[in-house]
Amino acid sequence: MGNPSLILMPARLSFCLRPLGVILFGVLSGLAPAQVRITTSLSLSEEPAANVLNVTLSAFGIADEESSDLSGAVEATLEINPGADQVSRLTINSANLTATDMSFSLAIGEISVAEVSLNGIEATIATSQVGWVDPATGQFDAGEHEVTLSEGVISGTSVVGEVNENFSESPVSGAGSGTGEVALSRMAIKGNTITYSVVVVLPVEFSNPLQEGVDVRVDSTVQFEGVIEVPLDPFAAWAELQGIPDAPFGGDHDGDGVPNGLLWALGYDADARPTLFAPDPLIPGQVDIIVEHGPAGIRAPILVEGNLNQEGWTALDPFLLLGFENPVPVGEILPTVVLLSGDQNVIRLRVEKP
Repeated sequence: MGNPSLILMPARLSFCLRPLGVILFGVLSGLAPAQVRITTSLSLSEEPAANVLNVTLSAFGIADEESSDLSGAVEATLEINPGADQVSRLTINSANLTATDMSFSLAIGEISVAEVSLNGIEATIATSQVGWVDPATGQFDAGEHEVTLSEGVISGTSVVGEVNENFSESPVSGAGSGTGEVALSRMAIKGNTITYSVVVVLPVEFSNPLQEGVDVRVDSTVQFEGVIEVPLDPFAAWAELQGIPDAPFGGDHDGDGVPNGLLWALGYDADARPTLFAPDPLIPGQVDIIVEHGPAGIRAPILVEGNLNQEGWTALDPFLLLGFENPVPVGEILPTVVLLSGDQNVIRLRVEKP
């Protein structure tokens, strides 16, 4: 890690909600490595057995299974540590998939039990929860991603009546199943840019009753892949894009009092003039300090430290931050609100150079 980028804010506040000294913890030895957030388009893989939608229609103990080929594209955001070639978070922003038509026939001898067709099936995938990935293994909980059948119809007849379900009118959703995996492989490095191949495997399994005694079960392994470029030093890439390629991380290229590294980490452009610390006027009897993030959200972990009553710098207890995380994590877009009180308190923001 290089020199940290710091900004200080004195907080001489007269409102006292509780003594801060009893809820502080020790100084941290370092910050988490900077993560790079990359949004990219990925295509469905052509690997054998991948992207085949297996659908089982069952009625009264009789089943018929048919397969359909999936096609489409995915937009995903990955949080990558280029220093370790690891992914820590996967967000599927959108995935528009189509499936080929299928027909099912269930019978007992010469007696027809059900004749059903699936036509015009389209599905979407989106991340419904946080999307954490184990950086060491690349594995993730597939249940954090949701599949929705959003278009198409199931129509036909069964022994209990007509089958007619329109997914555009009544979408059917189900979560991923089991353990998914993100594989990141370094292909090349040139200057400050690393080229990776990325493969995401998402197992899916869910069922839906069509009518009494008639069910449809869906299972598939959705696999999508692509090539992405990631800056090895995200601050250097930002500085070059902003037209200040030689700006030092701890310097202040425009003299506005906000170090370059902190401006980058907070999600601002180089020409922004943010007012980082603003008291909250909405809560009588309490003074909060609000740190507004830039439009890009947090680009690197930011540690909020306090020198409370002149006792030395320590990391603030997470419960003094609205959001309860310290360091403030990559990707956060809501303002950082510091619940601070006391007469001789100073806080600072610290971010380490990638």
